[in-house]
Amino acid sequence: MMNESFLARWATRLLGVVALLPALAMAQAVPNTDAKLYDAAKKEGSLVWYESGPLEPMKDVANEFEKKYPGIKVEVLRIVGVQQYQRFMQEVQAKRHFVDILHISDKPSMDTLITDGHVADWKVPMHDRFLPVFRIKTHAYANYTTDNAIVYNVNKVTPEEVKILESSWKGVLDPRFKGRFAVSNMKCGACYASIHMFLDPKMKETYGLDFLKKVAAQKPAVYSEVLVGLDRVIAGEHDFTFWTWEGIANTKWLQGAPIRWVRPSPTPDFGNSWQAVSKYAPHPNAARLFQNWSFSAEGAVVLQEKYGSATTMSGVADKRKVAKESWYHPIKQRYNPDFVRWDSEFHRDMDLWSKVLQDAR
Repeated sequence: MMNESFLARWATRLLGVVALLPALAMAQAVPNTDAKLYDAAKKEGSLVWYESGPLEPMKDVANEFEKKYPGIKVEVLRIVGVQQYQRFMQEVQAKRHFVDILHISDKPSMDTLITDGHVADWKVPMHDRFLPVFRIKTHAYANYTTDNAIVYNVNKVTPEEVKILESSWKGVLDPRFKGRFAVSNMKCGACYASIHMFLDPKMKETYGLDFLKKVAAQKPAVYSEVLVGLDRVIAGEHDFTFWTWEGIANTKWLQGAPIRWVRPSPTPDFGNSWQAVSKYAPHPNAARLFQNWSFSAEGAVVLQEKYGSATTMSGVADKRKVAKESWYHPIKQRYNPDFVRWDSEFHRDMDLWSKVLQDAR
């Protein structure tokens, strides 16, 4: 007679095999070439992309994919940062799966989704052309960098004032700038990166909480949506933003907005928005085809042209128009976020920033 321990071991192994069956079935069902993916994706006909960047340029990116692969419609929804993680998890818990591609501007959220098994393991063909800092295992990739910038209206800020703002992040404390700029307390990756740097324990003597209080004492206009603040600068209601990021500034500039930007040193610069295929994608073939295209050389060029951020893919030249402008200057010194501290301090730091702004009113 078989003893209980023997039966228990075999029961455990059997349960493990059963648990693997859905994954094995998916592995067999999903084609491994773009041509075969496209054939299967055309039968699905569409995909849903939750993205965290500005909606208009990301729709332009999606349109290029649709031109490349006729018969597949991309529905684009903008849900920023942690809010996207929260919405996705609500859908997972309710077992109502809508999204195919996640694009989250909060690396810790993507790390959590991968660790908890909610993201498909999908290695894009160009995997090796992305440095390890721009990929999470073979699950998620950052296809562009985000770097914080002070964006100013050329009709409102003088060349002398531009030099002051460019010289240091502390330039904003010049008395002449009081009441002239916009800030945001929105919880998003690009919104937090400079706060993360200012509150870095290694920089507490240079910046720290005292610096944030001095910025708030300059009486900036406060916006809960960072892009609204930028639009108000473009309209001339404020002279500059402290701060947004280069990608969206470039997009607006290409559209004819009267803006330019400077990036004081050190400049927060990092892979911000992480894209991955949902494990529960209703359109798994279309999702994987879109992921492959997004992280191809063609996709990298499209992203540069339509959005304006620098690509993270090696071997792709910077073809952006702005790079040829005489006023445009590359980053001199980069600040790399500490994502362990980011994960633990994000909400606390952003709540602190909101309180500092509120107390200064």
